[in-house]
Amino acid sequence: MTNINVQTTSGWLEGAKAGNTIRWLGIPYAHAERFGPPEPVAPWEGTRPVKEFAAQCPQRRGSETKRAQIAPPSHGENCLNLNIWAPAGSGGTLKPVMVWIHGGAFLISGSNPYNGVELSDLGDMVVVTINYRLGVLGFANFAEGLDMPEVPSNLGLRDQIAALEWVRDNIQAFGGDPSRVTISGESAGSISVSLLMLCRRAWPLFHGAIMQSGALSLIHDREKSRRVGEQYGKLLGVEASNLDALRRVSLAQLLDAQATINSQAPNVIPAAPWFDGDLLPASLEDARTAPTAPVPLLAGANREETRRFELFPGNLVPIHWQDLERILRSQLPPDQVDRIMATYPATPSGQRALASDLTFILPTRHFAERHSAAHPTWYYSFDYGHPVLGACHALDLAFLWPVRGILGLLVRGGPMRGARAALGNRIKANWIHFVRNGCALPDWLPYAADTPNVRRFNLTDEMVSGPDHERYAAWAGRDVGPGLTTTLG
Repeated sequence: MTNINVQTTSGWLEGAKAGNTIRWLGIPYAHAERFGPPEPVAPWEGTRPVKEFAAQCPQRRGSETKRAQIAPPSHGENCLNLNIWAPAGSGGTLKPVMVWIHGGAFLISGSNPYNGVELSDLGDMVVVTINYRLGVLGFANFAEGLDMPEVPSNLGLRDQIAALEWVRDNIQAFGGDPSRVTISGESAGSISVSLLMLCRRAWPLFHGAIMQSGALSLIHDREKSRRVGEQYGKLLGVEASNLDALRRVSLAQLLDAQATINSQAPNVIPAAPWFDGDLLPASLEDARTAPTAPVPLLAGANREETRRFELFPGNLVPIHWQDLERILRSQLPPDQVDRIMATYPATPSGQRALASDLTFILPTRHFAERHSAAHPTWYYSFDYGHPVLGACHALDLAFLWPVRGILGLLVRGGPMRGARAALGNRIKANWIHFVRNGCALPDWLPYAADTPNVRRFNLTDEMVSGPDHERYAAWAGRDVGPGLTTTLG
């Protein structure tokens, strides 16, 4: 490997060139004290090596008791870092930039599993993956729940904005064009993209958006977030207005409290972004009518999203008839609920279709349709079916990002060759073309309300118009969300 040095606003960085790609890993883009806003990184002297992944946010999945990950070097609160892959030998021509926001229910995962070398090399573009604060560290409303106005709302989202500001100010040094930045993400990352598209403060920081499975409706309303913040105080024994005491609580205790709240509110992410009336609109209804960033959008979802949650349960999203109908009746008129329910057969596949529509598919499509009224939009359905998992949540990631060896074989349901390899190549080609040109390839027709063209990605792709029309019409553009109720405990 050859060392490659670049200068940033905080100091010199030493990355490494391997083959046709240069990588810089674990670059700090901001720093923050616990429950504080992200701040610029203090300059350093000399040249800082950035050749290894840095810590991801401490985390714990759902109410599980043995899954907390808090120990350095893989995890730690000093986690506001990003990774960059860039083509070598650009000849001075600035490249388009794709910024990836990872998923994981706003509770788990991080940027490090996403190796950008392949997309950078194939697309002749710069790929950036970012970490941000998760769970109780990034998405708990302590300002209102515990009368701590010093704690800003939606810290994890503010981290994402800080990362984009760092990209704006520094990416040219890595060969990237700051005027051609596309934000992208899957699941919680896709929801994050939809939120950034509603956050005017973020609009100058990106010029295209890609959403894979998720928009808006899995986050909390303001009252739910307030009650969750209040419950953290009770569980942790922290009194209102005592931020110092909250900051002294151990990581293990914070994540234990997060797990307890998850068990008290099943089918709901226990620490999620919320409609705060500050960065974001004040409610889901306000979000549905708010303008979105004036950029092209590529969006879609997987045909059987919630199959994954049937096989690997964690109480994070509703999957059963009674829970789904309860959420619908709590937020929509009775006659509309009856029309919606009548379009889903009373079978396991009908239940899965309703759960997938409620949680991921229709919120994403509704968002895309509203956006398409003013800005170019392309919509897809990922229909490739794994022999066991079906076209489940996150399966598309194994066709966009490199997942090799036995793991790749198991995740994709077969070897990455033949028709499967061709499917992955088509997905990558469209994503790359969108990042480079602000549109999908010519054989993918744009989406609009009067021409609802959907590209179905499968071993053989097809363009369809207005799929699942009866179901879609029954929803009439409305979304519901498990996190938009005040039930807790």
